[in-house]
Amino acid sequence: MGRLQRPHGADMTQAGDRSREVARGGESRPARCSQLINRGTARGGEGVSAGLAASGDGCPVPPTGTETSYGWDRQVKLAMPVISEALGPMETGQEDWEPLAVAAALAGVTLVCGAELCRPGPQPDARGKIVHWPGIDRAVRAYNTHQGDYGELLVQVSIDDARRGAAEYLIEKHGLESLELRWGRGANRIGGEAAIASLDRALELNRCGQTVTPNPTADAVQAAFRRGALKQFGRHGRLGLIDEEGFLAECDRLRGLGFQRIALKAEIYELRELALAMTWAGQARIDLLSIGGGPAGSGTRPARIAPAGSLPASRLHAAAVEFAGRLAAEGRPVPDLALAGPLSAEGDIFKTVALGAPYVKAVRLCPAMIRPAIAGKTVGRWAGQGDWPRIRFA
Repeated sequence: MGRLQRPHGADMTQAGDRSREVARGGESRPARCSQLINRGTARGGEGVSAGLAASGDGCPVPPTGTETSYGWDRQVKLAMPVISEALGPMETGQEDWEPLAVAAALAGVTLVCGAELCRPGPQPDARGKIVHWPGIDRAVRAYNTHQGDYGELLVQVSIDDARRGAAEYLIEKHGLESLELRWGRGANRIGGEAAIASLDRALELNRCGQTVTPNPTADAVQAAFRRGALKQFGRHGRLGLIDEEGFLAECDRLRGLGFQRIALKAEIYELRELALAMTWAGQARIDLLSIGGGPAGSGTRPARIAPAGSLPASRLHAAAVEFAGRLAAEGRPVPDLALAGPLSAEGDIFKTVALGAPYVKAVRLCPAMIRPAIAGKTVGRWAGQGDWPRIRFA
């Protein structure tokens, strides 16, 4: 059976260099989550709730509890240990946000909205601060209309968003209680690229201070686009580089604005950064620390970069649980954790939460949540139009 390998070192930060050698050493490469085996037994059960007998009659499947929660003072309940990954600016995110938002709200899970998803984009004033943001207004409305007692909408704020006053807009216009900060950009140490097929959109992003290539304001570039020689532009996100003082100060500033909960998505590349993220998140009383590892993501990143851009997700996940135990043993605060990576099936969720107990509260999923939303929307369109496709079997 596959076994999660865990790093060993004199302290948390010293485990980093050695773990990199082991992870890339060939024979000692860690197992993926899908290679681990759930081994059950027919001889009763362990951990049965009080008042229930460890038998078929006493432990039927329907009452099995899947609820969990995260946060320090004002916790968020989840109907199941699932959180969506942040949808970015791809067309899939644009077209399928509403069915995904409705499904997540009805299912009672937290939905993360990448702020760059929200088109139409933010409209700044003369100082460059956001005064109108139709895209985020639509995103918040789609989720909140169907939200019950479980889950919440987390809007992820990038460097570009923060500079334009996204946090202030979210709490003043919508009264959101939570937001998510982000370290790094993707699990593979590359920037956030998106193809832009519209000259107007490229000019809009350029005016907002984002990096767009080639320069859409150049006359030669505009002429090339209009005659068809240039088909699209590239938008490149800035990497979120951090330091302890700046991070703690930003958390204090956000709480001063009125946010009740602050989450953090940390793209971790080595164990030293993992140790720092967990330590600083505890000091800042981060309500949910999400740890992303490769290979993962939505599929837009170069596949060859994924295995070499960071430690394998299984190693990061095992180390996160070990580090959490060390922090707890030293009496230091431990944030609630959510783990991301190449996870999709229900077995992956079960194994990740089980191996991460009691610190891991949820698993973050991306393609596994997008695909059902796309399928449901497609079937709904067929039903509404009465135009069902004919399926031929060979």
